[in-house]
Amino acid sequence: MAATLRHPLGWLALAAMTAVYLPLLPAAGLMLAPAFSLAGWQALFADPQFSQALAATLVSTTLAAVGALALALCVAMALWPGAGWRRLSARLPWLLAVPHVAFATAALLLFAEGGAFYRLCTVCTPQLDRYGIGLGVTLAVKESGFILWALYALLPEEKLAPRWVVMRTLGYSRVQGFCWLALPEIAPALGALMLAVIAWSLSVVDVAIVLGPGNPPTLAVLAWQWLSQGDPAAQTKGALICLLLMGLLAGYAAFGGLLWQLWRRRIPSTTGRRGRRVVPSPGRPLGWLVPLSGIACAGVLAVLAVLARDFTLTSQAFYTSLTFGVTASLLALALILLWLEWGPQRRGQWLWLPLVLPALPLVAGQYQLALWFQVDGDALTVIWGHLLWVIPWMLLLLQPAWRAIDPRKIVVARTLGLGRAAIFWRLKCPMLIRPLLTALATGFSVSMAQYMPTLWLGAGRYPTLTTEAVALSSGGSVPLLAARALWLLALTAAFFGLAAGLSRLAGRYRQGLR
Repeated sequence: MAATLRHPLGWLALAAMTAVYLPLLPAAGLMLAPAFSLAGWQALFADPQFSQALAATLVSTTLAAVGALALALCVAMALWPGAGWRRLSARLPWLLAVPHVAFATAALLLFAEGGAFYRLCTVCTPQLDRYGIGLGVTLAVKESGFILWALYALLPEEKLAPRWVVMRTLGYSRVQGFCWLALPEIAPALGALMLAVIAWSLSVVDVAIVLGPGNPPTLAVLAWQWLSQGDPAAQTKGALICLLLMGLLAGYAAFGGLLWQLWRRRIPSTTGRRGRRVVPSPGRPLGWLVPLSGIACAGVLAVLAVLARDFTLTSQAFYTSLTFGVTASLLALALILLWLEWGPQRRGQWLWLPLVLPALPLVAGQYQLALWFQVDGDALTVIWGHLLWVIPWMLLLLQPAWRAIDPRKIVVARTLGLGRAAIFWRLKCPMLIRPLLTALATGFSVSMAQYMPTLWLGAGRYPTLTTEAVALSSGGSVPLLAARALWLLALTAAFFGLAAGLSRLAGRYRQGLR
């Protein structure tokens, strides 16, 4: 680490990352300051909304986590390894390109009372969803695509495929092979991935506002409402909910670790039991349904297009969203490349904290810093707030590709007389053009989805497609809401399509280097 930081760019990378991740400190202070206040805890537990909000949070988060994991594992069990699994990976980016708010808006306009499905079947009146069941199911479907995409990166098909063939030759079933061979191989990384999914589901605000429950809402929405008030007692209760969300996350992690230890003991080693009888598995039909992500995206697009009778759009929301997304993703890409090449090579685990911590206290920490430095309401402050989530998501894509660079090529380049900067620009960056474009599109999508940082740090001065869609979901015009969600989806999908086109173009012009 010290050797890396001898370079001036190493210190620049460390200083830039520290500036982006600085809100972690006031976020910790915000949660820990009222933690020992007995009166604050008593006021929180005595609040009439607390018990129902806690139940809705637990139900929706459990449904989202368990449902997303079950869907993803069933599909992976049905398709991995093989050509179907590779076709799935090619279509998944289009499912990931659908923003959460646009996906939630389509679900709301379809299945809510008075929606398109209700008009077709008036008998199917949805009951009052007090426990966030609809929220949990919607999050499960949306997050299953993200887990599948991560599983594609985690499962080493070249390494495990020969052992898979041996197991199948010996008579083991597909379910046995996947559970005894693939899952133990990816269990640690899958656990960290599920921790990120649970942390996001616990603290999601924009999707919870769109889909409900409304009154009382989930704990994250309740904390967001209380932290937005000027009453110190309400702010104390909001900070305590942030601490409680951290406790719930730790509880989910402990419970998941216990289940893994119990299940691990049931993995046979040399018993030789085989599942010769073919058992119908739900993975096969799901394997045909979920991989059709292009059709799923087209379905969401068709629903929004039919309901959006008026496609007019305020230019301010469109250009603000585009400016924030492009600027944040480009800045994050520059910082990540600077960090990977010249930054510290060890002790960088703190970079992943925004993925595994609830977002609400982090946004509150950002807002506290913005108030201290009197920069709230500035566009650069909003972009700085977006970077706290854009950087780790892009780093999640770029770091494995960066570490996979063959070091022998670096040795050859140095033997030919190239310096470190020349190797970086002329060798490493061209080799990583496809991961760079994919990370850039992912960062743009993450920036477009930021609701709370845009609202708080921008002081309400910068309307975006996401903030307008969430505001209209509370009772605005249905065609106008569908139009906002459609534009949000179209802009994100267009950026993903541009990245995919440039990636294919780069591959075509570099075929001779293979």
